[in-house]
Amino acid sequence: MSEASIESRQRWFTVFAAAGALGMIMIDGTGTAVALPSIQRDLMLSHGAQQWIITLYALTVAVAIATGGRLADVAGRARMFRAGVVLFAFGSAVSGLSVNLPMLLCGRALEGLGNIMMAPAAALLATEAFGPTGRGRAMGLYSGLGGLAMVIGPIVCGALVQAGNWRWAFFVNLPLAALVLVLLAKAGPAAASPRSGTFRPAHSLLLAAALGPMVLGLQQSHSWGWTSPLTVGLIASGCLLLGVFILTQARADDPLVDVRLFTRRQFSADGVALFCVQSAIVGQSAYGAIFLQRVLHFTPLESGLAMLLFLVPMLICAPLSGVLYDRHGAKLPVVAGLSLATLGFFLETQALPRMDFAHMVPALILLGAGIGLCVSQTYTDGTAQVAESQRGRAFGALDTVRQLGGAMGMAAIGTVVVAMERGRFHAIAEASGVEGAARAQLEVIMGQAIYGNEEAARALAAQAPAVAEALRLSAARSIADGYYVGFIMLAVALLAVIVLMRGRPNTTGAPVKVTI
Repeated sequence: MSEASIESRQRWFTVFAAAGALGMIMIDGTGTAVALPSIQRDLMLSHGAQQWIITLYALTVAVAIATGGRLADVAGRARMFRAGVVLFAFGSAVSGLSVNLPMLLCGRALEGLGNIMMAPAAALLATEAFGPTGRGRAMGLYSGLGGLAMVIGPIVCGALVQAGNWRWAFFVNLPLAALVLVLLAKAGPAAASPRSGTFRPAHSLLLAAALGPMVLGLQQSHSWGWTSPLTVGLIASGCLLLGVFILTQARADDPLVDVRLFTRRQFSADGVALFCVQSAIVGQSAYGAIFLQRVLHFTPLESGLAMLLFLVPMLICAPLSGVLYDRHGAKLPVVAGLSLATLGFFLETQALPRMDFAHMVPALILLGAGIGLCVSQTYTDGTAQVAESQRGRAFGALDTVRQLGGAMGMAAIGTVVVAMERGRFHAIAEASGVEGAARAQLEVIMGQAIYGNEEAARALAAQAPAVAEALRLSAARSIADGYYVGFIMLAVALLAVIVLMRGRPNTTGAPVKVTI
């Protein structure tokens, strides 16, 4: 075999390794959502506790995603990529072996750190494997395999959870990680990259110190109360530190997050859209699986298959949005996408209380199509607004904002769901007409049923069928109430894009296409 053939094969191994890492992230995200009701039932978690499984991962990624890109430049992309894959696999193993919530949250945080170490490096390795002449083919394979993983993730994980238990939704990452490391080893010198830049850990720590208290205060407000000193103090201190972080980054010569980009009207529109869309979608995917399995009594596999109604339209519409962007600029696909997504989310708020999956179908299709049209083109448009040498920095700023939206959105939607269901819980118990010790016993069974205990749910259905049905309707209405937060966020994004985004196509250079 000639030296040129060996080099070409090594470059393809690099692309396959990067795509495998992306696939691992996609499968983990959809698989965790499908497994969430089973995790709640096995570990006896309340809604307030279980939402941390999603929120902590999203918060970890939001805090450190810009750090990951910077470390990839400083330490070398292949080295950072390899370390990220190993850490992600270790976090998956810890999550799968968890016997309680603290251990599971530790595993999820490790997965989040692994994500930010391997994801930015993976994208750069894929785009640079063949240079400018072969970038299109490489990115086509990278994005295509990532999209395929997004589709098969909920099906595979749903089948594994149903056949075994929720732990397999995390264990499935271990053979994938091993395969990625083998492919990276075969890539050899093709995965090498120069080292450059500096890393200031103080900036990363300041961002973590700002976002952590804000999300904690928001998520726990349903327990502590919105006016409690602890809630107000945490949110206020987080906002203050975030202001300090923004001022620090605005004055830094080499910022972790280049906040100065957001002084540009078009870039701000892209950032607002990404923040609001992620705020809505993260909560929707988590509580959508809970609704399907707890309220409609879908199996984990059926729940995973139902997610295809959202995922397939998203993947179909993503390439269409690229065509529209090239011809008309960003505003048309982003406005069209946000309009469809906003309508889809509103239809979900109306469909859930009916407790009939047929009413959810058009909402899921509209939502998926809308997200497919708008998300990738906000990245494309944002990175196209700056010179080529600044596009990595622009992508990092947009991705930080998007991941922050996911963490805060999950906290906000979860807070509303928990607060509304808690109020309805007491109303249902009072309406039951049971008093004294029997009332206390009934509330214990009701609480266990809410946590997903199947024996308690069966006992409640046998002893007090009206109460069991009322709890089922309460769950549906409470999730619908939480979804109004997502609907409002998407409506805000739509309004911001209409006002701020310009309609003409970008002419500053070839845009950077990214996967959803």
